[in-house]
Amino acid sequence: MIKLSTASRGAVLTIFLAAAGTQARAQTVTPIGTIQTSGVLAMAGTYTVEGIVTAVYPGLSPAGFYVQNDAATADGDPTTSDALYVVQSSPTVAAGTRVRITGAVQEMPTTPSFNQAVLTSPIITVLATGQNLPPFTLLNNATFAIADAEAFEGMLVQFSAPVTVSDVATLKSRGELNISTRGLVYQPTQYVDPNDDPASGTSSTGTTNVPAVTAYQAANVQKSLLLDDGLAATNPSPTPYLDAATGTVRVGSTLASLRGIMGYGSSKWRIQPLPGANAPVVTTVRPPVPTFSPLSVKLASFNVLNYFNGDGAGGGFPTSRGALTLADFNRQRAKIITAIAQMNADVVGLIEIENDGTGPNSAIQDLVNGLNQVMGPGTYAIINDGVLRQPNNTDLIHCAIIYKPAAVTPYGNVLLASVTGVFERPPVAQLFITTRTAARDTFALVVNHLKSKASGSGANADQGDGQGASNLRRKQQATALVQFINGAVLPAGTRYVVSVGDYNANYEEDPMDILRAAGFVLGSPASSASYVFSGLSGSLDHAVLTPSLLGHAAVEKWHINAAEPEFLEYDVAGAATDITSPFRSSDHDPVLIGLNFGGVVTAAARPAAGVQVEVFPNPAAAGFSLRITGLAPTEALTLDVVSALGQRVLALHGPAAELQAETGRRTAAFQPGAYLLHLRGAGFSQTLRVVKQ
Repeated sequence: MIKLSTASRGAVLTIFLAAAGTQARAQTVTPIGTIQTSGVLAMAGTYTVEGIVTAVYPGLSPAGFYVQNDAATADGDPTTSDALYVVQSSPTVAAGTRVRITGAVQEMPTTPSFNQAVLTSPIITVLATGQNLPPFTLLNNATFAIADAEAFEGMLVQFSAPVTVSDVATLKSRGELNISTRGLVYQPTQYVDPNDDPASGTSSTGTTNVPAVTAYQAANVQKSLLLDDGLAATNPSPTPYLDAATGTVRVGSTLASLRGIMGYGSSKWRIQPLPGANAPVVTTVRPPVPTFSPLSVKLASFNVLNYFNGDGAGGGFPTSRGALTLADFNRQRAKIITAIAQMNADVVGLIEIENDGTGPNSAIQDLVNGLNQVMGPGTYAIINDGVLRQPNNTDLIHCAIIYKPAAVTPYGNVLLASVTGVFERPPVAQLFITTRTAARDTFALVVNHLKSKASGSGANADQGDGQGASNLRRKQQATALVQFINGAVLPAGTRYVVSVGDYNANYEEDPMDILRAAGFVLGSPASSASYVFSGLSGSLDHAVLTPSLLGHAAVEKWHINAAEPEFLEYDVAGAATDITSPFRSSDHDPVLIGLNFGGVVTAAARPAAGVQVEVFPNPAAAGFSLRITGLAPTEALTLDVVSALGQRVLALHGPAAELQAETGRRTAAFQPGAYLLHLRGAGFSQTLRVVKQ
C-alpha cells in the first residue's frame, strides 16, 4: 500500500513494501526539495529519496551521479531544488534509471561536499530502467542571476537563448569555459566612466561614479558561470569544446540552447555537460581581415608580443623578454609575419618590439626582412628612430613604424616626444605623403605605449576605481601626448593625425577622456574590444583621430589574438604552434584604419553576405532611422552612435527590430552635426556616417 500526503511543502511519501516471507515494513521517502530547502544549505540528516538518475560522472571528484524528482515526487516549490548529487566512487547506475536511495545528506565546505548538496553512503534500490528524464527547467537568459542558482542546484536546466564564451583561460588546464548568459563580459570601465555620468563626459578627475563601476562588475558576476567538462582531471586530453576544423574556441563563441546540470564546485556555479543529443555544441567563427570601401591609404597598429631576435645572428637566447630559444623565436616570427602580411597595411605602427636600433641585426630589421621575403623585395621599409637605440626611451622595448615605399613617402624627419621623466616608451611619429592617388595628401601616424596597469605605488597605486595601477602616470602621459601632437606633429605639416597603440586604458578611463577633452575622436565604439584580462574584455588598443578625419576614417580591430586561447601561443604550444596562422600571434588584437581623404570610408569585419544596413534619411532633419535586413530576428546587435567629438551619445543593445524602433526616437533630439553609427553583430561590423541638419 502507498499512502500519499501532500498537505504541505514538507510532505512525505510513506511506502509499505512487502517482501515474501517477511513482515511489511514502512519506509519514508522525502521529496528532495524538502531536504534542499529554500535557503543556502540543505538540511543535514539521513533520508530516503526517490527520483530519476539524470547524469553519471565517474570522472568527477568525488565521483557520482545526479538524481532528480520527477513531477509526481517533487515538492512543487519553485524556490527549492529537486535534485541531489549522490556520491558513489564507482557509479553503478545509468541515466534514466528510477532509483530509491537512502543515505546521509550534507552540504559543507569540506570533502565530499565542497558546498554542494550531496548524499553520501548511498543504499540504492533500482525501481525501473529506461525512464524519461525529468523536463529541463528553462532559465531566462535576460533575468537569470547567479544569486538565484541555488533553486536549481543539481537540476536539469536549459537556457532560453544562446550563451557566450567569455573566457578560455582554464580550458586546457581544467576543461572549463567561462560563459555568460548575456553576451560578452566587459571590463566595467569599458562602458562606465569612473567620474562621469553619463559616460559621454570628458572629466578625468574624481570618483563620483565609482559606485556605478562597482555595480557593473557585480552585474558581470551575476551573469557568469562555468561550462565544465564533467571531469576532475587536469589537462584533459583531448581538450574539450574545440572546433574540429580550427582547433580553437574563442571568447565570443556561442552555445545555442545550452542544456546541462546546474552543478557547484571550487566555489563556482557550473553547468555539467550531458551526453548525446543534449551535449554542448560550441559555435566558433574566426573573423577574416576587415575590409574597407575604397581607400587612400590603410594603416595598422600591432603589438608584436615582445619581439626580440636575440643577437640577430641566431644566438643570444634566451632573450630578456621575448623568446627563450631560437626555435621559439622562429615560431613567433612566422606568426607575426603572417599576421602583418594578411593585414597588408601601407603603414604599420609596432608596439613591444626590441629597443635595439635599426641596424642590420636589429629586431625591426629582422621583421622587415621576413616581411619582404614573403611579400616581395622592398615591400616594407623602416622609419629610422635611432640607429642603436631609440632616444629618450628607458625601456627594453619601443614603438616603431614601418611603411610601404610604393604607397607613401615619408615627409620630414621622424618625431619623438622629447619631454623627460614622463614616458617609459615615448611616442614616435612620422608624416607621410600618399602616392597612389593623383591628389596627394599628407597625414601623420603616432605610435604609443602608455604605462601598464600592473604596478604602481603611492598616488599610482590602484585606487579601486576600476582603472588599475598607475592611472595617474597614464594621465600624465596622455596630457604629454596631446602636447606632442599639438606642438610637434600638427605643426610639421598636416591636419590629419592618427594616434595608435597600446594606451593601457579602457574606453571610458581617464587617459582617453583627456584625449577627448582635447578634441580628439576615438575611432572605435566601446563594444570593440582588443584585450581580455581575468575573463573581462576591454580595449587597451585604440586609434585616436583628429576631428578632421571624421567620416574620412574607418577603424576596425581584427580579433585574431585576445579571443583565442593562450595555449595556441608560440611559447606555450611549442612545436605544435601553427606557424601558418595569424591567430594568437600576440595577446592584443591589431587595429586597422582605412583613410579616404576624398570621401566617406566605411568598414566591415566580414563581407556582410545577405546583411544590409541602411540609415535614412541622410541628411536628417529630425531623427534618423535604421533598416537592417538579412539577420535572424533574435540575433543580438550592438549599436553605438559617436559624435564628432568622439563621444558615445547613444548605445543600444538588442535584436534588429528593437534597434530600428528605438533609433529614430532616440536621435530626434541630437544636435546638428556628423555622427558615426557603428553596428556589430555575431561576426560582422559595419560603420555608417549620417549628418543631422
